[in-house]
Amino acid sequence: MELTIFKSIIYGDLKPWASDAVNEKFYRQNLSAKFIQPKQTINEYYKALKEIHKNKPNLFKEDGLEIYLLQADTDISHDILNPLVETQLAEPTTATQRFYHFLLLNEATRLSDRVFKCVNKDIGEIQKKEIVQNVVKSCKDLLLRIGTDQDSFTQTDLTAYVIPQLITNVIRFLKETEKLYPQFLSELPSNKNELYGELLQQPIPDIEIDKTTPEFATVNNILLGVDDYKFEKDTRFSFGFNGDETKLKSTLSALNINMELLNEDKTTVEQLVSVLTSKDLKIGAPQIHLGCETTQFSYIVSKLEQHFSNFNPTTIEQSNLFYSKKGTDLKRNNLYKNKNNYPKEQGTIDDILRQL
Repeated sequence: MELTIFKSIIYGDLKPWASDAVNEKFYRQNLSAKFIQPKQTINEYYKALKEIHKNKPNLFKEDGLEIYLLQADTDISHDILNPLVETQLAEPTTATQRFYHFLLLNEATRLSDRVFKCVNKDIGEIQKKEIVQNVVKSCKDLLLRIGTDQDSFTQTDLTAYVIPQLITNVIRFLKETEKLYPQFLSELPSNKNELYGELLQQPIPDIEIDKTTPEFATVNNILLGVDDYKFEKDTRFSFGFNGDETKLKSTLSALNINMELLNEDKTTVEQLVSVLTSKDLKIGAPQIHLGCETTQFSYIVSKLEQHFSNFNPTTIEQSNLFYSKKGTDLKRNNLYKNKNNYPKEQGTIDDILRQL
C-alpha cells in the first residue's frame, strides 16, 4: 500500500523545509471547515485537499487499494470519521501548522476508513491478510526511512513541528490496523521499542500508543458482529444513575443555559433529571426533546456513560423517550453515526461536564 500523503512530507511536494512550505496567507484563506473537521465522511477532507492543492497531482496517486474497493459489498457498512487510537499532538499556532496538523490527522483517519471498507468487501481471507500485512509493512518501512534519513532533513521551525506529527499519525494508523485485524497479522503487534528504538532510532517516549477511543469500540463491535440490542430483559427499566443527583441537575442546567441542550418549549431540566435518575421508568414518563445538535448530544452521552450503569445509545433508543432537535425518534444508529470527538462548543461542554 502506498502512503502517498505521508511520503509527500519527506520525499514529495509537501516537505516542510521547502522554500514555499510556509504560506500563511494562502492557508488562512483556503483551509475550509470540511478540511479541518469533516462531518459526514472522511472523504470530505480529501476533496477539500484536492481543492487546496489542485496543482499537485502527485498527492492524489492511487494507493493500491482501488482493486479491492471495486469488489462487491457485504452487509457490513460504517464510515470511520474519527481516530480509533488516542494520540498526543502539539496544537498548531500558525496557519501553515494548522494545515499540516489536520492534513496528517485526517489522512490517518481516511486510510483507516479505506482499509476497513476493503477488508469488509466480498473477498477471501488471503486478500484480507494481504491488505493488512501490506499496511503494516508500508508503515514500518516509512518509519525506518524517517529514522535513516532524519539527520538530512533541513531543520526549520516547521520541520520541527511537522515531523513528530507525521510520526505520530503513521504509528496511529499502524496501531489502528493491528488492533482491528489481529487475526490477519503475520507477526506480533508492534511496540514502542520496535517503532521508536529500532525503526526511528529515537529515545523511547513515555506515552501510550495502544489506548483506544470510543470510535474503536464501535468499529470493533461491528467487525465482531456484536449486537448491542441484545441485553438482559428485566421487568424494570432504568439508566442506572450512580452519582450525585444534585450535581447532575446542576450540570444539565448549565448545559441547557450555555448550549440549549433541551427544547424548553417541550422539556424541562427537571424532567430530564427525573428520567435519567428513575429506578423504574414506566409508560407515561416525560418525553425528552433536544434543543442541541445530535452530534453534541452523542458527545455528551459518551462523556456521561461513566456515571451510569445502563446509559448508552442502545438504551436511549429502547426507552422511546428521546427526540432529536428535528422532532424525530432518537435512534441508536443516529447517535453512533453522529459520534464526533470535536462537536460544536466542545470546550464549553467539557468545562461543564467536569462539574459532575
